[in-house]
Order: sequence, then structure tokens, then C-alpha cells
Amino acid sequence: MNPTMQLHEQIQQCLVRQEFETTEQWASSYVKQAPASSAAWLLLGQALLGRGYGAMAQLAFQRAWLLDPEATWVRAVFAALKQSQAGPIREEIVELLKVKKVTVTAAVIAKNEERCIERCLNSLIGTFDEIVVMDSGSTDKTMEIVRRFPEVKLYETEWKDSFSQLRNETIPLLTSDWVLWIDADEVLYPDDAKHVREAAGLFDAFEQPVILQVWMANQYGRHFHQDFSQSRMFPLNRGLRYYGRVHNQIAPDGGLQERVNTVSRKVRIRLIHDGYDPSVWRGRQKGDRSFKLLQQMVDEEPLNPSGWFFYGRDCFNVGEYDRALAYLKEAERLALMTPAFSALGTVRMYMAQIHLQQQEWVEAMRLCEEVLQRSPDYPDARYYLAQAQMGQAREHLRQAQQAIVSYNEALPGYRGAVAPDAEIKAWKAGRHMAELAVRSGKLAEARDLYEHFLVQFPQVEPLQAGRQALNGKIEKLLALPTVRQKPASE
Repeated sequence: MNPTMQLHEQIQQCLVRQEFETTEQWASSYVKQAPASSAAWLLLGQALLGRGYGAMAQLAFQRAWLLDPEATWVRAVFAALKQSQAGPIREEIVELLKVKKVTVTAAVIAKNEERCIERCLNSLIGTFDEIVVMDSGSTDKTMEIVRRFPEVKLYETEWKDSFSQLRNETIPLLTSDWVLWIDADEVLYPDDAKHVREAAGLFDAFEQPVILQVWMANQYGRHFHQDFSQSRMFPLNRGLRYYGRVHNQIAPDGGLQERVNTVSRKVRIRLIHDGYDPSVWRGRQKGDRSFKLLQQMVDEEPLNPSGWFFYGRDCFNVGEYDRALAYLKEAERLALMTPAFSALGTVRMYMAQIHLQQQEWVEAMRLCEEVLQRSPDYPDARYYLAQAQMGQAREHLRQAQQAIVSYNEALPGYRGAVAPDAEIKAWKAGRHMAELAVRSGKLAEARDLYEHFLVQFPQVEPLQAGRQALNGKIEKLLALPTVRQKPASE
């Protein structure tokens, strides 16, 4: 066990014993060693909460949540904070919370965004040291709206069928230490504005350049889909740039294979995005544009698995499963020869979903198992593996039912030299039909079958045991509590 893990275990044991003062001392040491560790801040928050310093604990928990936006402890911890006393300010904790001061630019690329550009810029004012908009040929009121904001620097360029080219052309114009890229159809969540410089300061001193993945809240009508895969924020002085005409990837100057020399981390900086809402998407023809750029990508770099993956993924998203599978298979083939490509598991998960749609259970299971060999704790692979296994089980059940039907159909006309088993003819086939009915959820049919054959063969123990097990199952189902539906007036 490495020293950091050993320290973590010691602090947890101390916390279990409710030795909160000692826990705080050790957790403070842990934070000093690893200021970008969510676990360290969580332990410190728990120690402070145990000692009655609610206000200080809240700050520690906020830092932990910033560094682990998908944390499952958040709801319980903040509920406990509501029941705690604020306690006095602790200067040593305030000192621990300080981060390096860095500057951050908000960079926006835009073209014909009059619907949403004002909303976007309003969400950025007052948070960033610099706001830059690069327009690539708007013919609507986008630039007129941007010029109403004196705080915003507006540049114009020509659209050249490449979002990477557009972003890379913008980078030299930025004057801050870090950049956060924001699309015109996104807004920064107000509560997270204070975390922008905080996150940059925490990761600025890392030996390898850090690429931060933000928390995307993609709006579909009244619903939101959470996505933590968007790489949007990085230091400007570490040689990072964009690659790919669409679905851009960030990597050092040497290309995507150099991505292994960077660090990716998720942070709780929320961006609300409505560009995928059907009411917006239909009017923008984004899909046609993306397919055009993806075709150019794979034509220009046929050995790059990223282009084939994105092409396959976008085909999957619009329901073109045959095209999607062909492109994803090519991405998988190339990925096996490209160690720096990190999305092989994702490629296989999309392929598995297509095979599930096509009821190709064995192939779907193979893909899930290959993903689990590399990432044993990946939950999606386990979910789709279960789906494939259930599908295969249903198919086997259907085949078994067909086999017993075929038996009953063949029996009357059989005149072969080998005599059929008398017990199968008498009651075993009936018991088998009843068992298949149970497995299919047809409990009433199964009960009727058992009753029918028990009238003829009341002493056959397997029939008695089957009926008894079925009655127990039915009794348990009848004993389940029912959910009362509230009237609309309540």
C-alpha cells in the first residue's frame, strides 16, 4: 500500500472511532499533500462536522464536490449540514482552501446564434478575466448582439469546415492563463461561477497539463441528461490544441497520440445546454453538417480510429444502425493498433447495443465481456451483458417451448423401432410444459397444467412438488402490498 493510501486508511479508522480532532489533523496533512484529492477534502469535512464546525465543514465538502462532481455522498452530507451548528471561522482551514491565483478566459465560437448568444454572454459577465467571441460568418443579428457587451472581445474569421481550425485560430488571441470553451447555446450555472478560477488554480501546478471535463446538463424539453465527458477547460501555456473537424479532441502539439502525456479530471462546473432539444435541433440541420465533416475526417485520416468512432456514434444516434456498426467495427480494428486511443470500451459498448437491437445475443455478450476484462467495474458493460443474457434466456425458453410442441406433434404418428419413453408421454412432457409456463410468467396456465396432470397421476412426486412451488410463488405475489393511487384532487 502506498503512503497516501495508508494515510487515507488511518484517517478513516480514526473517523470511525470518532476521534475527530486527530482526524482533522491527519486530514489537513492529507489535503496539503494532495490538494486536488476529493477524498482528502471529504475526510476533512467529516472531521470538521464532527467537531461542530459546520461552516468550515461546508467549505471542505464544497471543495470535495468540485473535485468529484459525480459523488454519491452529496445529498446525505448536505442534509447533515442543515442540522449542524455553523461554529466559528477557522483561519487555518481558510488558509488550506486558498488556491493559486490564475486568470481564465471564456471563449465562444459562434455563427448565426441570435437565438441564444445574449443569454450565454449574460451568464459569463463578472466571472471571467476575459470573454472572447469568434464569429465565423454570421448573417443574422449575432454580431450586433455581441457588440452590445463592452466587456466582450469580438473577432471575425472565415468558416473552413473545421471546428478545430476555428478554435486553434482563436487560442493565440487569448491572454489568460486558462480557457473555458463555452458554446453559444450554453449558459454557465450561476452557483458554479465561483468555481471556475478555483478549479484552474488547483490544477495549474500539475507536472502534466490538465484537461478538465465539465458537467454538461443537456436539456430535452423538461428533462436533463447529465454528461461528464466534455473536455472544455485547460491551461493556455502548455502547448495544447484541438484536433478533428468535428467532435474536437484536445491534445499536445504532437497530436492525439501525445494525449497520454496529459491528465483528465472531472470538475463541478455546470453548463446548461439546450442545443440538442428537438425543437432547436430540427431548425439547425446540425446532423447534416456533422456527417459532412465526419466524412471529410475519415477521408483525410483513414487510420485514425477517432473519426470512425464519432461517425459510428452519430449514425447510431439517428438510428442508422447498419452504417453505425460498420464504422464502429473499423474504429475497433484501428483502435487495437493505436494504444493512445482511449475510447475502445465506448466503441464496443455502442456495438453491443446494436447487436442487442438485432437480437444477436452472443456477439453482444462477447463485446461486454471484452470491456469487462479491461474495466471490471464498468457498470454499463454489466447492464448490457445482463440484457444480452436475458435475451438469450428468452430465446432458449422459446426454443424449449417449440421443442415440446414438436414432441406432442410427433408422438401420435411415431412408428419407429425404438419405443418412446412411456413416462414422458404420460406426465413428464406435461410437467415440462408447466415449468416453461412458470418461467414465461404464465402462472395461471402453469397451474391449470399441474392440476390437469395431477388428476391423472396424483402420486407422482415431481408433479406435486411443482404445484407446491407454484402455489408458494402465487401466495407471495398475492401478499405483496399494492400501491394506492392518489386521486388527482389530493
